[in-house]
Amino acid sequence: MATTLQRLGEQPAIRNAALGGGALALGLAGGVALAAGNPLIPFALLAAILPLPWLLTRPQANLWLTVAVILLLPFATLPVKIGLTPTFLEIALLLLTATSLFAGVRAADGPWRGLARTPLDGLVLLFLGVMGFAFVLGLGRDHDVSIIHNFIKLLLAVSLFFSAGQVLRTPAALTALLRVLTLAGGIAATMGLVLWRLPQPTAERILRALSRIGYPTDRILRFVEDGPGLGQERTIGTSVDPNSFGGLLAVLFALTLTQALGRRPCLPRPLLVSILGAEGLALLLTQSRAAWAGAAAAALFIGVLRYRRFALAMVVAGLLVLASGLGGKYLDRFVSGVQLRDQAQLMRVAEFQNAGTIIARYPAFGVGFGRAGELDLTTGVSSIYLTLAERNGLLGLGAFAVQMGVFFVLLAPWLRRRPLPDAVAPLDAALLGSAAAVAGALVVGVADHYYFNPEQSHLAALLWLCLALGLAARRLLIADCGLRIAE
Repeated sequence: MATTLQRLGEQPAIRNAALGGGALALGLAGGVALAAGNPLIPFALLAAILPLPWLLTRPQANLWLTVAVILLLPFATLPVKIGLTPTFLEIALLLLTATSLFAGVRAADGPWRGLARTPLDGLVLLFLGVMGFAFVLGLGRDHDVSIIHNFIKLLLAVSLFFSAGQVLRTPAALTALLRVLTLAGGIAATMGLVLWRLPQPTAERILRALSRIGYPTDRILRFVEDGPGLGQERTIGTSVDPNSFGGLLAVLFALTLTQALGRRPCLPRPLLVSILGAEGLALLLTQSRAAWAGAAAAALFIGVLRYRRFALAMVVAGLLVLASGLGGKYLDRFVSGVQLRDQAQLMRVAEFQNAGTIIARYPAFGVGFGRAGELDLTTGVSSIYLTLAERNGLLGLGAFAVQMGVFFVLLAPWLRRRPLPDAVAPLDAALLGSAAAVAGALVVGVADHYYFNPEQSHLAALLWLCLALGLAARRLLIADCGLRIAE
């Protein structure tokens, strides 16, 4: 197969025929759209097709594009309606999958390299299989077209684990990805802070302009008490929901913190510290208690494993802040959530009880990705673990738990403090940062479901991207250090 594909790729006639066929298909689509009375469609398609020849041969650029969409415009869709309008993220993931599995498996000098594999591949495929089986079973209860579309988005998000793994084959590719993640994360946090600081009518007007690319037109700004004038405004950036924005920032905070503390950071340290400050402040202002807990867990994970002085300093600083009375309102909000004193947490308790009933009635494969099919049951619960059990049953939850456990087992020998050559310090930091980001996300997932929510598929993509990043760093560390760890 490898030889056949290589020979086909070296035939100019075949390449030209493929380009000609694509151009013909584009022309036909444009003609149909124009005849249907929407002249914007062919122009939009033409604008989208112009960079394709360049992108089709550069999987790494496709990965950067995907990351930029995840962090900056996660809910953007095509500005023209084409049935179920695809999102920017779907298009980016499809393009990345195509280029990484075909163009990306060839080395610069031409020979076939084969697919990059990890010890986690089989478990992720098993998880996708359980997802697919639960989805098909659930179609009998709810087969709305939007359910199918949302499932495809989630499937693409999880599949980023494989496509990113094909791109992250060299230390330079890992470093470049970390730069893009960090810089785009800094931009996302800064945008959130600027929108939060602007007068509310101005911020709302700016965000409403995004409705041209699929963003909502109601409940644009969010508040602690869910209404203007009733409570503090929460930072949302371009993530629509403050809790979703908090989950995004918790992962980025872990990655940035690791780089800021590392020996050979991917960016200048003063810039990293500035980005870390913006992410931390934006995270605080999301008022998302689950995200606060996740970021704190990730920071402790990093500190306890590698930077014990930093962990001690973090604990001392926290005690000083509490003793001085600073941040009292944020502490009160966190404590009220733990003690289940506010309305949001009481609603979560009701959701947990409802999820428990669904799991008891559909224990094996859950209810799928639509409605439960019973009047007394409502799907949707603020916990990734209960969502997994509700949607995919206990088998789906078990498959997820096993793959996460195996991920940490594989990385465990490298997470311990050990002297490593300076040359592999960036790989070491990438591995530690990805592990901390996943650990933080799993803590956030106790009280939020965004990492497995079809309507928030960008966060699912970010989680599986971190898994791919950690395993790619591990593979390169084994190769560069000449060490073999039992598979």
